[in-house]
Amino acid sequence: MDIPVFELSSFLHPGETFHLARVNIISRQDLSFHTHDYAELLWIEKGSGYHLVNGERLRIGPGDLIMIRPQDAHTYAASTKGGGITLINIAFPVETLHHFRERYFPDSGQYFWSTEAMPYRIQLPAEILHQLSARAEETMSHSRSNIELDSLLLFIFRQITLHEALAAPADIPVWLVRAIQEYTTPDLFRRGCAGFAGLCGRNGDYVNRTVRLHFGKSLTELTNELKMRYAATQLVITGMPIKEISSNCGFPNLGHFYKTFKSLYNQTPKKYRRINQTMF
Repeated sequence: MDIPVFELSSFLHPGETFHLARVNIISRQDLSFHTHDYAELLWIEKGSGYHLVNGERLRIGPGDLIMIRPQDAHTYAASTKGGGITLINIAFPVETLHHFRERYFPDSGQYFWSTEAMPYRIQLPAEILHQLSARAEETMSHSRSNIELDSLLLFIFRQITLHEALAAPADIPVWLVRAIQEYTTPDLFRRGCAGFAGLCGRNGDYVNRTVRLHFGKSLTELTNELKMRYAATQLVITGMPIKEISSNCGFPNLGHFYKTFKSLYNQTPKKYRRINQTMF
């Protein structure tokens, strides 16, 4: 059976260089099995179902982000129970992949440049999912130009690489993994690096050296990332005043909190809350 090849030009209006849309898939018949002459990046906002890709049937659900290569033959099927799948899809020229690999990922064997049978896939936490959807919605209000495409893709790759940087390498000590998992409360945040070292059961200098060895960053940088991850969640799911969130994260100086948050999330806490609490 011949597999249809979808062409990017079919989805573009005059002057556009990429396609971006929120898509609802209710049944297997909503999208035919296909390959394409473009690259495709998507993430699942809500719902569950299956990704039928390269002869495999993979379960998908909220938080799944997938990078589809042009040669991947695939389609989607919504679960028989529930309201289907809602996803955000970005389709863009293969030339953009060449540009990104040359400039940002020259030695990469993952993401779109993986040679594995299955395309790259990652499960993202809720706060990152909200960031991606908010950034995509902002892009939807602008022209579909190359500068908007590059800006959006860079934002997505940055969130993924930040998330991966906090994921535990295979050889990370068990005590450090446990400390990262347990460093989640205001009492610990207010104690700063000392609170984290206490969870490790080791002195701060040794913990700092171990963090640098495995993550390539200081203990202060790691704890700040964990604090901001907590702050991002609080901003989305609560109405707690930002000053109180700042204090709970161990930042009595609100300006310092704003600066640290913005360095990781590219927007102020106030704007992050406004965008994410009104997104759905």
